[in-house]
Amino acid sequence: MVSLQSMGLSPAEGTYRRRNILIAGLVLGLGLAAGRVPAQAQEYPDRVIQVIVPFPPGGGTDTVSRAVSDLMGRDLGQPLIVENRGGANGAIGTQMAAAAEPDGYTLYIGNLGTMAITPNLDPNVHYDPLKNFVAITQINASSTVLVVNPKLGIKTFEEFVAYAKANPGKLNYASSSPATILPMEMLKQMAGLDLVHIPYKGSGPAMTDILAGHVDVMFGGALATVPHVKSGALIGLAVAGSTRTKVLPDLPTVAESGYPDFAADSWNGIFAPAGTSPEIIAKLNKAAVVALKDPDVAARMENEGAVVIANSAEDFAAYVTAEHAKWKAVIAALPGDIKLD
Repeated sequence: MVSLQSMGLSPAEGTYRRRNILIAGLVLGLGLAAGRVPAQAQEYPDRVIQVIVPFPPGGGTDTVSRAVSDLMGRDLGQPLIVENRGGANGAIGTQMAAAAEPDGYTLYIGNLGTMAITPNLDPNVHYDPLKNFVAITQINASSTVLVVNPKLGIKTFEEFVAYAKANPGKLNYASSSPATILPMEMLKQMAGLDLVHIPYKGSGPAMTDILAGHVDVMFGGALATVPHVKSGALIGLAVAGSTRTKVLPDLPTVAESGYPDFAADSWNGIFAPAGTSPEIIAKLNKAAVVALKDPDVAARMENEGAVVIANSAEDFAAYVTAEHAKWKAVIAALPGDIKLD
């Protein structure tokens, strides 16, 4: 043991020296503590990131999520593992994601249904899409297509509106989900149309019946309707989304056809639990945008009738807020006989 005498220090000098060392150590410790959060943000991520998809495997949202997650993992240096938590129209997985720690290690893939429709339909869901999540980026947008059976003799969107107005209650429309009911109900509200709603339990039976002429009109998914429009089995009138679809580029949007405020895009986006740090959100946004600009990912989405968005976190947050408000108003104005559950 080194003594004060061997160091040439008197007892008083030794006490003074020890006090200075303690003070220096305390200052250094406080400095390290103050710098701890930025250091952690710089190190993120240092382990596997969970990506909650609130639907079963194999669907459109699941497929897109896996493609984007794989590429984000390469950029971030840690794997993103998709976990499917389906049930209750996506509410179960969404509630799980909302309750997760806001540390950047749980992400969530939300869509039009879980973030703008279900919360406005079901007062018993245990999440608030605008309060419980922070936006990262919008993955894509896709559109349904307004089609009619050829037996009606209707060739254009303008002819459809004119015929429906001249024959209130004569035309019926098929639906298979809120995503196909709500665009038609919004169009009815904007154009003042009287159409009879015929609900189906799936898109397959609805498509079968419009092809057979048992129903007159419907909004159908782009992939399902394209072959029938191209063959002439159905007449395409317009697309519901904010932009034309590349799989049917000659079809105008409803907005282009006289109703400029009409836009009914289906979409997917990446979110994190509310409270996740801005530094982590920025890092995730950068990785997601890089992944979405990959040519293979973009081509895959275009082949399915979707377009890549890859916007900023701020722009996506504003879009989600606007979508929530828009569909809340449409749902509030629904006729009493329209059931969306």
